[in-house]
Amino acid sequence: MVLDLIIRGRTKGKSSLDDVMRTMYEEFYLKSSNNSYYLRGRGYTTDDVQRIASKISGYDLSDFFKRYVRNTEVLPYDEALGYVGLQLTRTQNRNPYSGGVSLDNEDSETRIVNVRNNTPAEDAGLQVGDEILDLAGKKVTRNTWLATLARYKSGDALPITVKRDRNTIRTKLILGQPDRFDYKIEFKPNATQEQKALRAAWLR
Repeated sequence: MVLDLIIRGRTKGKSSLDDVMRTMYEEFYLKSSNNSYYLRGRGYTTDDVQRIASKISGYDLSDFFKRYVRNTEVLPYDEALGYVGLQLTRTQNRNPYSGGVSLDNEDSETRIVNVRNNTPAEDAGLQVGDEILDLAGKKVTRNTWLATLARYKSGDALPITVKRDRNTIRTKLILGQPDRFDYKIEFKPNATQEQKALRAAWLR
């Protein structure tokens, strides 16, 4: 979606990802020699996609592919959505602070079923499958985990004990700021007529 919108925006609606796909179909299938007796055409690489996308858009997209395809940078949503008069908004999620873990709702034990990246839980070395034995010296259950965390503030270092296989592991959970957000794509109130026209063409 992001690549499509960037191509549409930079060409002022003259080209899109559809044109990239059509060109690839023509080059790698219709005009390409057989890959084998049974298969017509040949496969293609990321470099092939980058080359054709750059050709269609009239811009060198090597930096885009380097940062967002071959690497893990957050996609340029603001630029892409801005071309069609939209914007991405972020608001803090109202769910209670969890420290970055999700607990099993069916197991009677307080067992971790998910550890989110870049969270206090990951920093503390907690892993999926760990059973939480106690937090700050008190036994916790899946029903009391969130309420227990809510008693403390950002920056507090809470001793936590977990059972991993047959080992008992003690570490510290250093609480951070609430890290869960809700995202929405919304209309920009000051969108230009050109942006609105691009949006209408995109949605068609």
